[in-house]
Amino acid sequence: MKKFLLSLMALMVAVGCNNNDDTPTYETVILDFESLSDAIDSKQYGGELLYSGNGYSWHDEKTKLGSTLPDFWGDKTFFGGGIVISNYVDTPEAINYELQLTISTAPVSGKNFAICYVATNEGAPSIEFSEGCGVIESLYVLPTAYTNDVVQNGNDFSPAMPENGYIRITATGIDESGTITGTSEHFLYDGRAAQGWKEWNISNLGEVKRVEFRMYEGTTEGGKRVDSKADYPTYPSYFAIDNIAIRK
Repeated sequence: MKKFLLSLMALMVAVGCNNNDDTPTYETVILDFESLSDAIDSKQYGGELLYSGNGYSWHDEKTKLGSTLPDFWGDKTFFGGGIVISNYVDTPEAINYELQLTISTAPVSGKNFAICYVATNEGAPSIEFSEGCGVIESLYVLPTAYTNDVVQNGNDFSPAMPENGYIRITATGIDESGTITGTSEHFLYDGRAAQGWKEWNISNLGEVKRVEFRMYEGTTEGGKRVDSKADYPTYPSYFAIDNIAIRK
């Protein structure tokens, strides 16, 4: 019996050590865009950085994340969508597409944030690691001031969103081989109620090389989501991003 007890104790110690050795250790690094002020255009619409035709990109050295305009139309401008850096915060009484980089709520931290414009889901804007892959745990998202104004009040081109309307955004992970690792979705709007910053957990995408963002809109009918089949979105397809958490 004594020999059996000693053997059992040794086994328990061994298992405990193995569990400790196998436990992954990592740190979470936050991309808050504060080091990227040089990538902010001096004009929100028609500026030199976003509309010169010379292309636009940004890269964060600490996290190795960056983004380049998808160039869906072949003109290397923001007309084709993309993820760009901004620091425009205002609550304008009159707002239109020329204030496309504005939010009406303070950033999650600091002064800078990013604006994602999904001009078309076929040319989805993305963020990508310049070196290797990584796990993106979460990010904060918010409708822009222009998007929210049209959702709430409508404009000359779009009616206000109906109470059963929604706007959802998806994040699709892509690994180094080009294989999809998973998809996560977040409702930017579910009904017309105004939205503040919301944390979106996308850790289920796993280890990715890049993450692509797409936007869909529709209505909830009889408890079922029905995406719009329209060729173009009814509402401005912008949202803001801040404080991306990356696992290293």
